[in-house]
Amino acid sequence: MMTRQRRRRCPKNNDTLSGLSSSSHASAILMIAAFTTMTITIAAAFQATPQTALPARHVNMIAQKSIRRAESSASSLGASLQTPSETSTETMISSSSPPTHHQATQATNMPSIPSHSLSIDEMNAIFKFEKNGKTKVLNATGLYHLAVILLTMPFWLASMETLAYLTKTLTGNGGFRDAHRAKFDYSGKLWCRSYLSLTNCYPEIAGDVSRLEVESDSGACLFVANHASFLDIAVLCCVLDPVFKFIAKDSLAKFPGVGRQLVGGEHVLIDRTNKRSQLRTFKQAITYLKNGVPIMAFPEGARSPDGRLMDFKGGIFSMAVKANVPIVPLSLANTHAVMPTAGFLPVQSGEGKLRVFVHDPISVEGKSEEEISREVREALLSELPLDQHPLVVEEEEEEDVSVVV
Repeated sequence: MMTRQRRRRCPKNNDTLSGLSSSSHASAILMIAAFTTMTITIAAAFQATPQTALPARHVNMIAQKSIRRAESSASSLGASLQTPSETSTETMISSSSPPTHHQATQATNMPSIPSHSLSIDEMNAIFKFEKNGKTKVLNATGLYHLAVILLTMPFWLASMETLAYLTKTLTGNGGFRDAHRAKFDYSGKLWCRSYLSLTNCYPEIAGDVSRLEVESDSGACLFVANHASFLDIAVLCCVLDPVFKFIAKDSLAKFPGVGRQLVGGEHVLIDRTNKRSQLRTFKQAITYLKNGVPIMAFPEGARSPDGRLMDFKGGIFSMAVKANVPIVPLSLANTHAVMPTAGFLPVQSGEGKLRVFVHDPISVEGKSEEEISREVREALLSELPLDQHPLVVEEEEEEDVSVVV
C-alpha cells in the first residue's frame, strides 16, 4: 500500500514542481522587465549622464579626422598661394539668393564623405509591398531592427508613464520636479541610444562638440539640420544632451512611442494647414528660446525623398532673430542611405556611415533672413556627401533674336 500511495503521489509532486518551475520563470521575466523599466526611469529622473555625449571611440575618430582635415586644408592653402589668379570657391558661394533644390552649391571644402546609398535590388528584400503608391522594402536588417524595437519599446513606454505619473502626483508636494519635461525627454534619449547601439547605428559625432555638453554655458540656440530620413530623430537624440524641443508636424503624435514622447514632453507640434497653429507654434518656440531651452527644427519642412538638401521654408530663422539667439547647423550624413524612403525600416548597418557634424554657431544680429539662410545652407552642405547635394540643372540661355525689317 505504501508503494502504491507513493506511486500515486509522485505524479502530483511532479505536477506541483513543474507548476512551480513555470511560475518561477514567469516571475523572473516580470522581475527583469520591472528592473529594466525602473533602471530607465531612475536614470531619466536623475539624468545620470556623462559630461558629454561622446563615447571614447568617437573622440578618437574625431581626432583622426581633424588631423586629416588639417593636412587637407594645408595642401589646399598651398595650392591657392601658387595660383592667386583663380577665383576662390568662397566667392562662388556668395550669390544674391539662397540656392534652391535644383541649383548646384559648392562648399569651401568639398566633402570627401563617401556615398552608401543602395538600389532596391541591392537591399535584398525579403518582403516588398506598396504603401501610398510607393515601393517599400523589408530585408534581414529591417527584421532585426523590428525585433529590437519590439523588445525594447515596452520598457521605454513604461518609463514614460512612470515619469508622467510621478510628475503629476508628486510635483505639488515638492518631491519631484521636471522642469521643461527634461527627465521625461531623457527617457526617450536613453531608448534612442540603446536602440541605435544594439543595431550598429550609433552615429559618429564631430565638430563643435562643446555645445553638446550637459553643463554647457552656451545658452539657448536654434539647432537646424537637414532632414533626409525618419532615422534623423533618433540620431539627433544621441547628439543633443541638453534639454531641447523639436518642432514637428502634429501627425507624428499618432506614432507609437514617438508620439507619446512629443506630446508628454511638450514639444512644439505644428499643423501646416492651420495658420493659427503656425502662429501658436511660432510663439511657443520663441518662449522656449527666451527661457533658455534650445529648439530643434528642420528648415526644409519635410523629409527629402532622395536625401538631397531641399529649399528652406520661410519663418524658421525669424524665430532666432526674434529671440536673438544663434543658429547651430547640424549636418546629418547618410541617414538616407541607412533608412531610405524605400525602406520600411533601416536596410543596412549604420556603422561607419552615420555621421553628425556640429557646426560653429551663426550669429543672426544685423542679418536678413536671406543672408542667414545662405550661411546655413553653406554650412550644412560643407559636411554632406555629394549625393546629398542639390542636383545641377543647367539653364538654357535664351538667344536674343533681332528681326530686321
